Amino acid sequence: MGNQEQDSATRTAATGMRILRDGFTAPRARQPDAGPTATRVHAPPPCDLGLLDHLRSTREELIAATRAALAGQPLEPAPADEGIYQWNASATAHLPLEKQQACEAIVYRQSLEHAIRAGDDLIIRRQRCPGCRCFSLMWRDRIQRAVCIQRGCRDHIGRASQWELKQIAHHHVTSRPQRAAS
Repeated sequence: MGNQEQDSATRTAATGMRILRDGFTAPRARQPDAGPTATRVHAPPPCDLGLLDHLRSTREELIAATRAALAGQPLEPAPADEGIYQWNASATAHLPLEKQQACEAIVYRQSLEHAIRAGDDLIIRRQRCPGCRCFSLMWRDRIQRAVCIQRGCRDHIGRASQWELKQIAHHHVTSRPQRAAS
């Protein structure tokens, strides 16, 4: 993949992580009293704990993927903030194309996840469908998948094609050399 596209994906993922961390994990404002309520035993959590788990798990996943791609080579410690994406790009820049693409697909998928968690599910509309290669994907939150709305893009039993984010990211990263050649 070209350095400019990899740098762009790295910046996008880092920005998404920073937005989620700074904007969505800030302490919640207290709601004004709307009348009598039950006495609370414990205070509500100051932020969305599911989001904190998401940020922690994305960081751990990227560290594990980087270490696996380097297969025992020495590696500097990972940063605790969104700099982890640049750390990953720098650490894997010398690897063979297949290993680089595997790490880049994780970064790209995580950038999609960050955007969806921040409420921007329209980011899926800007992705090509891996089946028909059209810009016809819609995010369905209930099933946590993108669905192709093209009539001709169906699965083996006739339903609309459904794609996980990891499939979309893999298709996006692996089709870049083809797009660059044409």
